[in-house]
Amino acid sequence: NNNNNNNNNNGNLGSGDPPKLKPPTISTLTTNEIFGCEKCCFDREGCFDCLKGPPVRTRYEPEKGVEWLKDIPPCPQYFPTEEEWNNGDPLEYINKIRPEAEKFGLANIVPPKSWQPEFCLPNKEFMRFRTRIQAVNELQNRPAGLGKRARMKEAGGEKVAMASGGRMASAAPTTTAAPPAPSAGRMGGAAPATTNSKNQPSLSLSKIKYQEQKQQRDEYVKKEVEKITKQYGFQSGARHTMETMKRYSDYFKARYFSDAKTGNPVKDISIPEMEREFWRIIEDSEGRNIEVIYGADIATIETGSGMPTNNHKDEEQKKFANNPWNVTKMPYNASSCLSHVERTTGITVPWLYFGMTLSTFCWHVEDHHFYSVNYHHFGDPKVWYCIPAEYSQKFEQLMRTRLPHLFEAQPDLLHSLVTILSPKEIKAAGIPVYRVQQNARSYIITFPYSYHAGFNTGYNCAEAVNFAPVDWLPFGAFATERYVGDKRYQSVAHDQLLLTLTNGCDRVPGWKDTVKKEMDKRVKIEEERREKAKTLCGEIVKMEEFCDFNELDCCICLGDLNWAGVVCECTFRKGRGLIYCLRCVDKGCKCEKEKRKMVVRQTIDELKELVKAKCIPS
Repeated sequence: NNNNNNNNNNGNLGSGDPPKLKPPTISTLTTNEIFGCEKCCFDREGCFDCLKGPPVRTRYEPEKGVEWLKDIPPCPQYFPTEEEWNNGDPLEYINKIRPEAEKFGLANIVPPKSWQPEFCLPNKEFMRFRTRIQAVNELQNRPAGLGKRARMKEAGGEKVAMASGGRMASAAPTTTAAPPAPSAGRMGGAAPATTNSKNQPSLSLSKIKYQEQKQQRDEYVKKEVEKITKQYGFQSGARHTMETMKRYSDYFKARYFSDAKTGNPVKDISIPEMEREFWRIIEDSEGRNIEVIYGADIATIETGSGMPTNNHKDEEQKKFANNPWNVTKMPYNASSCLSHVERTTGITVPWLYFGMTLSTFCWHVEDHHFYSVNYHHFGDPKVWYCIPAEYSQKFEQLMRTRLPHLFEAQPDLLHSLVTILSPKEIKAAGIPVYRVQQNARSYIITFPYSYHAGFNTGYNCAEAVNFAPVDWLPFGAFATERYVGDKRYQSVAHDQLLLTLTNGCDRVPGWKDTVKKEMDKRVKIEEERREKAKTLCGEIVKMEEFCDFNELDCCICLGDLNWAGVVCECTFRKGRGLIYCLRCVDKGCKCEKEKRKMVVRQTIDELKELVKAKCIPS
């Protein structure tokens, strides 16, 4: 009995139970914080549960860092004066620097010292956000299909959970999705009947009400889902608070950038040293597994913005709430085309980003080739790389040539934000690449159709959103045609927006010439398409007499049907069914032309008269 009592006093549940594990004492040999829990037997390196992120099991090798970074020229930096900042308009300032800055694809704007807004995220101490796990070593050199972590889980019979939502998710379906809940549409009015997020259209199934097509639809969806789940994407990580995210980032930095002999963190590691190591991991990843986490695409429509609001107690901070440089205001600037667009997460409503050491944002352009603004609230710097728009198509071809196996498995790879390519390889192909370091309280402006990428040097927070001065319009038209070619949903209905801008172009100085030029081009294209479609249609009717196609999409290419569409009696009855855009009318059914109708909002003559009346030079 005495023995049993002694055992119980030592923490045993019974005479046959092993003693409970206790956490080790803090080591005097290293300054690394010791993690560990009962699940990992208090392993000093910790496990996913106690770290809330992947354990760090390798260290950097400073002598092997890349040497070519000195060959990457810098992007321009701009330092507006107090007067320019406080009395000027952001879009006017950006337009002033545009002739120089757009040649680089990106500009870094550093505000004057008076710009000191607090980080005012509501409930920031308690907010929890989902993270994504990034295998940095897989961002360039990897086989097609699932990443290593996902393959190991699948082999072990575990369910592979991919990150979802936002741009930096897993390979998002481009053709399947569940019907959305009712909400505001792209340009007002009813919600798009075929979407549940920015780039995830359905098959326009809500337009196909006939029971005989249900089986065909279900089979197609099943095949698409099976294909998508085999594509590469970032897996879901743990939910973090700001405090735990910083804790993990500090742990990773201290552990990874540490001395191989002593285990002590390298003191005052510089940004260039970290950058040399980052690209070494990207270029030479064999035998290495380096995982980090990223809190990306956090919707401020749900969490609130980090910028001050009019509810702030400090009168000085209230000034920042209404300042036009407040990122929440920039999409709705009177000179931004997006001021006519409904609130859309990630486009007109900002996203928040919580980064950590070596977390990465891969090569991408903005949706619809918009401008973007990224404001660095606080924390360690970001390092950006960019390619001017005039070289973007050449860069896309290089990516397909350099990584053909990835594009074969994942045709929309450039839309998925899961792949990076070394600037060294890009420069070797004759494509210019530029670099800039973004510090806290500064802005990065990306120009239309310029590819950009980068990484975080430590824990930080940024807020980003899109805007669109009138000079964006030709880029938007180009993006629209590319989306149609890729069968990708348009989060902004370009034709509808163009009509809205034409009707209101006299209210914004300097808009008329650009709007007229773009409308003239678009009306000419529309006239050619209608002439061709006439040969396949029995009659032409106006939407006001038949059915309004506002917010509806082509059932084949997902093109916007705001100006015109074609229906056939075989699949369209009582305002429901398949609708084809004028590009796809010959790809639909094979019925005789008498069964088809071309439905138009305005005649070509009416469109030409509208341009003439609204775009008269002042």
